[in-house]
Amino acid sequence: MNMRIYKLRSDTVNYSVFIEEIPEGQNSIMQRSVQNRWKGFDDKYNPIVVSLGQSDTGKKNYQFDICSFLSPFFIFSEMALETLGDILRPRGEVLCITTESEKKKFYGYYPTNPLSGCFDRDNSIYKEYPNGLMIRKCVLKRSEINDDYLFCIEEDISSVYVTEKFKQRVLDAGLLGFDFSNQVEVS
Repeated sequence: MNMRIYKLRSDTVNYSVFIEEIPEGQNSIMQRSVQNRWKGFDDKYNPIVVSLGQSDTGKKNYQFDICSFLSPFFIFSEMALETLGDILRPRGEVLCITTESEKKKFYGYYPTNPLSGCFDRDNSIYKEYPNGLMIRKCVLKRSEINDDYLFCIEEDISSVYVTEKFKQRVLDAGLLGFDFSNQVEVS
């Protein structure tokens, strides 16, 4: 069976992004997410404030359904959350965020479902550091992937992976701003 896996990313060329407004003396949500190592925030989370940033082509509007600019913390529109909620909720935390948008609602999302044994150390390119691996090229073991839609792996503290089934759900729903161009090799 031909398995296609993609890194979960947003299209920053054609769609706007959210930029976190980080209070003085606090770590960014990106830093806190990486430090959490796929464990939930529990009561340690306070809603972050984000402002709208422009796309690489200069667009600045809320016409998108995903933002991965703060990955591994993601932002989904209410429509994306309604459409993909059966996938997202069991695999992570849906968290409140504050935006300036008056018409469209957005939510934070942090995955908490790391799979173990999926990382193919022999075929991947990475460097080991005291706090974990810096993965330059990730290869995943097909036989160890037991999630049909969305997952993260213990060895990679900043990437989230999705399957062809997830991609199809996004395309069928007409959700905007997803980028499925970064396909991950499987062995």
